[in-house]
Amino acid sequence: MAEQVKVFKNVVDQTVPVSATDVVLHTTSSTQRAVIKDLDCINLGINVDLDLDGRTLNKGTALGALERTKSLIMDTSSTLKLKFPAKTTTEFLGMFFFNGAEGINLVQGALDPEKPSITSVNNTSIQRGSGFVYKPLATDTPYFYALEQGNSIAYKHNIAGEVVGQVALTSGVYQMASDGTYIYYIKSATVVGRKRISDGVDSDVAVTNGVSMAMPGHNQGSYTIYYDGKVYSKNVGGLGNATVMTLSTGAVTLKNDGGFNVGSYSDGACVVVNTSGVPFIVEQGTSHYYYWNLNTDVLTRVSSTSQASTEYGNCACEVAPGIALILGEQTDRMMLINCNTTPPTKTQKIWPDNPYKLHSDNGTFGNYLAVAGGMVSVEQRKFSAYVAGIDITED
Repeated sequence: MAEQVKVFKNVVDQTVPVSATDVVLHTTSSTQRAVIKDLDCINLGINVDLDLDGRTLNKGTALGALERTKSLIMDTSSTLKLKFPAKTTTEFLGMFFFNGAEGINLVQGALDPEKPSITSVNNTSIQRGSGFVYKPLATDTPYFYALEQGNSIAYKHNIAGEVVGQVALTSGVYQMASDGTYIYYIKSATVVGRKRISDGVDSDVAVTNGVSMAMPGHNQGSYTIYYDGKVYSKNVGGLGNATVMTLSTGAVTLKNDGGFNVGSYSDGACVVVNTSGVPFIVEQGTSHYYYWNLNTDVLTRVSSTSQASTEYGNCACEVAPGIALILGEQTDRMMLINCNTTPPTKTQKIWPDNPYKLHSDNGTFGNYLAVAGGMVSVEQRKFSAYVAGIDITED
């Protein structure tokens, strides 16, 4: 019988796909046994198991570490491995802007929309009215574009909240949207502005059929939304119509429906795609909210007040697949509208129970609210592992 001290595994920043994956740390043959003396793994992520022949020996910590402090004996024909659970390919990433004492907050990976992970990156009041997160590829560095409505400049913020660039839009623009390549905004009633994010080149789209685009207002204003080759716009909360431009043709459709009237003030609106792949535009206002099924073009209004009077900005985003998060000025409130249920359902929490609020005082949101956030692609996982021990081979 021969014994040999060996390092069985020594990897740094090993890539693991987001699908459920097994990573073998060591195997023994029919004539081998082993004694694992040292096992140390880091950056695993949560819920990773150390498995020996189908039996779970240890679980990774919430911080992604897994360490075996006792010797582990492996019999013949055994396999020691790490079992990585499947991970979602997208997650939420958003930066929230308030002109109250909340300042700028960062929310990452809100797996449970009612239990977000929030970090304050700047507690100084800031005036932003509309935004989006820019992270086209999983490996890209994220940036957060947020529109200062007073001067129609879209500021580029890094993940620390610092301004690292800016994009000038046409004067009088109060809302914007993006498809990950372009910024879209209503330049005039007859032109949709389209500016490429990478180099600032304009390729505006003119209206071709004589129907005017709705121009989002400043006070009480509604939205500009991009989805699937179309730009949707609405002027203010209390109007009963919206417009839709098909970008490939420039044709505009005016949709008249009393259900668009959500009350005097619009807290915010966004597009969500539920887990069945159905897209909805959701808007919450002072007295009602609606969900607009973009596949069927059916709009349903629900009498459900926010009691809010969010004067400026659009603080709505898709916080999880099919779920719209909308923040409101009145009593610093949070509203979740879940389009994964039939019919969609609403959850509302106000100060002091709003989980998207860090300050303990009421009124720290202010009356200028915006979010630059949404679902972004998740980078493949990486981990490091060191496994060493004694290899025993029968003669």
